[in-house]
Order: sequence, then C-alpha cells, then structure tokens
Amino acid sequence: MKHSYPTLYLFNNVFFPQTIIPLTLSDKTSIELLRNCHEKDQNFVLYHPSEREKKVGTLGKIIAIEKQDDGSITALVQGLARVKLISQEQHLPYPLFLCEDLFDINNEVTFLDNSIERLHHVLASWLNRHVSSVKERERFMKDLNKPQKLINYLCMFMIKDNELKEILLENTSLPERIRLLDALLKGKSPDTEDQDMGMAIKSFERMELNPNQKNAV
Repeated sequence: MKHSYPTLYLFNNVFFPQTIIPLTLSDKTSIELLRNCHEKDQNFVLYHPSEREKKVGTLGKIIAIEKQDDGSITALVQGLARVKLISQEQHLPYPLFLCEDLFDINNEVTFLDNSIERLHHVLASWLNRHVSSVKERERFMKDLNKPQKLINYLCMFMIKDNELKEILLENTSLPERIRLLDALLKGKSPDTEDQDMGMAIKSFERMELNPNQKNAV
C-alpha cells in the first residue's frame, strides 16, 4: 500500500523499526515537521540519504516532544515499519515522499535458534557495559519478545557503519539478517561489528548492485 509521508533526513544514523530513539533538532525545517506531525498525530519517515538505489526508510511516530531553552526540539520517536521511498511529491516547507510498505518475505527462523540465543547474549553483554541501571537493563531485555526486535536493536546499537546499517534495513529476509549479524558480531561480547567481515559484506553487496561488474570478475 502506498502513502505520502513527511520525510526527515538522518545524516548520521539509520533508524530501524521497533526501536526508539531521541532526536534533538535545531533547524527550522525539521522543527516545523516535528511540530506539525505531533499536532496532527501524523507519522513520518526517517531516512538516511545516500547513493543507494533502494531508498528504504523507517516510518516513525512521535511519542513525546519537548521544547528546549535554546529553541531546539527534542522528540522521542518509535519506529513502526520499513517503507520504500518512491518519489518526492513536495519540497517545501519540508520533503514529502510517496512511500510503499516493505515487508519481510521470510520470517521462518526456528532453525536459527542457536544464533538468536547467542545474539541475545551479545546484546545483554553490551547493555551491561553501557547501561548502568540494572532495572533498566532487565526491563529492556524482557521487552525483546520477538527476533525482529532483537535484530533491529542490535543494528541500532552495535553496528557503527551506516552502509552496513542500510544493507540490513533493506534486507527483507529475517533469517538472512540474523546470519549477517551473527557473522558481523564475532565473539562473546563485541562492542561493534568486525571490520573485515563488514568490508566483505559491503563489497559483495556492491557487486550485487552492479551486475556488469559481477559478470566481469
């Protein structure tokens, strides 16, 4: 199904469904977008602009908003679903894109139980190092009731390379995303992705996007 949504560019990060992030924005265009969406209870798309052809973003909903003393706006945004950006319909006062839903085509992951369990422990170890509150850590881990949510938070928290994040966001196979993260997050308690594996995945992805180059190898 296709819908038109206001679109906010995230230049330094990639946002994932089923996650929650705080946004602090100070430019006039972004503030106007957030205020209008909050007043109208309207969802909007957060998109990391790059040269990738697929142009996939995440539909978000504002769950809290606050004006700061310096005039900036801080909003807490919940990721709802992936969408593909098709065409830009409006430039001012902020971008408006026609988007369509992007669903997983394969959710069968029972044969990956060992990988899911390992990744669950990897995220728990990361939280132990970075979140001081025991209650907050326990509450967070208890809320990870689906593999998709676990995978999305691993992508948000532990993958630093934005191109890798985009590859993971665009991938419509949950088992494949699990395998990619299992390969990227090596060891019992990594803090980020393995750089050599990350380069290999990005190189393969670039070849897949350029069939002429692939056939010439």
